[in-house]
Amino acid sequence: MTKRVVVGVLLAIVASAITASVVVVVGQEGRGGDEEKVPPLKAVEEWTPYTLPGTPVAGLALPIDYGPFHMVAPETDPGPYVPFPTPLPGVKKAGHDVRESATLDEFRDHDLFFEPPYIPAGWELLGAHAETVIWDDGSSWDSSFVLYYTRPEYFGITIKRFLVAPDGRVRLVANPEAEVTYTLGEIRGVPVLYDRDPLQIHFLQGNVLTQIEAPLLHLDELIKIADGLIAQTQGGSP
Repeated sequence: MTKRVVVGVLLAIVASAITASVVVVVGQEGRGGDEEKVPPLKAVEEWTPYTLPGTPVAGLALPIDYGPFHMVAPETDPGPYVPFPTPLPGVKKAGHDVRESATLDEFRDHDLFFEPPYIPAGWELLGAHAETVIWDDGSSWDSSFVLYYTRPEYFGITIKRFLVAPDGRVRLVANPEAEVTYTLGEIRGVPVLYDRDPLQIHFLQGNVLTQIEAPLLHLDELIKIADGLIAQTQGGSP
């Protein structure tokens, strides 16, 4: 056996050993020891949804109206993403109150307050963010409420609710030629809009817009979160 052949065999053996070592490390990633009960991290390709349920916007002629959503081409100005309610004539904005806390107790009187019926195992509440618009006539409107969930070594889950004008349309820019674009779907009869980059779902109930963002979360889990919130608002069971 020549020296070149021997060296080649040794390199192949070393490469195999490194590969095996890497596989072991990946398999253990995300575990906090034997007492850890939540599942380890999965490979990105296992968590990223490649097929969203519904009709992709790609290839469709714009503009598109779907439920409360109005999607326009990139070169078009869509207007404000969330159309805020118009105050009474002569009333002007006097202030903007922002509150944040690691617990929910102080927000239970907020008009947009909610507690998700379902959050995937392993994620815990990191904090809440609430905003209120104050008018010069002494009135106030709770305008947004956000919950943040975290899990060690994972991306977080963010759930936002915004106050929208009655019969307001949510305006977005959609590129039908893009490889990754919006998908039109439905949950419990409610039109939803999926976005894959990052993974999001948008839906409007009454005059409240909900947006859930969870990068690399499994699509089934995202749908369970949305389904629970929609059922909760409809007065049904998740």
